[in-house]
Amino acid sequence: MPRRYIVHVDIDAFFAAVEVLLDPSLQGKPVIVGGLPHERGVASTCSYEARKFGVHSGMPLRKCYQLCPEGVFVRGNYQVYQAFSERFFRVLHAATPDTEEASLDEAYLELTRCGHIYPSFPAAARDIKRQVEREIGVTVSVGAAPNKILAKLATRRAKPAGFFEIREGEEETYLRGLGIEALPGIGPKAQVVLRLMNIHKIGELWELPRTTLHTLFGQGGDDIYLQSRGIDSRPLVTRTLPKSVSRETTFLEDLWDRRLLLAHLAYLCDRLTLALREDRLYAHVIEVKARYADFKTEIKRRLVLSPLQDMGKIYKIAEELFLELFSGSRLALRLVGVKVSDLVRVRPLSLFEPYSERPERLGRALDQVRDKYGFGSVLTAREKMLDAVYAFEPRRGYVLKTASLTK
Repeated sequence: MPRRYIVHVDIDAFFAAVEVLLDPSLQGKPVIVGGLPHERGVASTCSYEARKFGVHSGMPLRKCYQLCPEGVFVRGNYQVYQAFSERFFRVLHAATPDTEEASLDEAYLELTRCGHIYPSFPAAARDIKRQVEREIGVTVSVGAAPNKILAKLATRRAKPAGFFEIREGEEETYLRGLGIEALPGIGPKAQVVLRLMNIHKIGELWELPRTTLHTLFGQGGDDIYLQSRGIDSRPLVTRTLPKSVSRETTFLEDLWDRRLLLAHLAYLCDRLTLALREDRLYAHVIEVKARYADFKTEIKRRLVLSPLQDMGKIYKIAEELFLELFSGSRLALRLVGVKVSDLVRVRPLSLFEPYSERPERLGRALDQVRDKYGFGSVLTAREKMLDAVYAFEPRRGYVLKTASLTK
């Protein structure tokens, strides 16, 4: 059996890199994507110039501003990022059919079956890196190794914009000196436990028997035992259904007005069902989330036996769930969200259910109009109430506070 050759490709500071590409005047500046400094929310990503100030993804925007007051803060545009992501994956899929799309800006490629095309796998990995950078215009970091976990660790070593390979037989040598936090299976709580045992490096972790790790961390301990030795037999997942699709937003100010809250909910449902149609998905479970001014979060969900894709039907259920959450509340809301799960690609019909293609044909027609004239070209009357709150762009729709809300 041939030795596996896995390549992990990761776009460097993706959102920030795209913003710099679109506006070259940002080159060399600390760019922080996710919102404006006075707004709620967190940084989606930031340029390497911003990271020098201690800014990182997931940090509250206000904290980012405290650390980096000269930073350039932008809300971002998910639709633009999505377009770049699609170009990124087109290049990768052309290189090998064995491609796993791990996230919007990273992927695993297996070259093992492509030996007749690529006589030298390291040279092929470097060629793929150059081709992505030439086609997309942003830098990528690439790691290569015999399995997925080692390839990802190699990419971390390669950042930014480099290439690093962990060759056969070098696994233990490379892992020995890494901190235990490098392994994805060792979270903050596990790190505390291990450091109390004076274990700080992966090489020190090898002294613990598998049974001890299992006693400490259960099944996760077995994973840590294998990961620490660079053992990972997971195949690439080239095709899979998402577990869920969700859209949510944090408001610029706490909201009490029920009409505006329902307008937000309708807009989120519209964005969400667009994603369902793009992937030809139907949902069995609809869920609504509300976060109040005191940060208390409540969730209501409903199971439907006949899975849904239609915006009108999903919004009707979401509205009912939302009103159950919001009825009687004396507090304003700071966040609202909608989520669908238990997804299927085929919509089964019961024997006695009347079938009509009309909602699906209407959805496809709506998508065609929006493809040509922009998402904001067709909106419901309820959604148009957001005119009172947000700037409006025909191509993007409403410019909401959260960059991901335009997806």
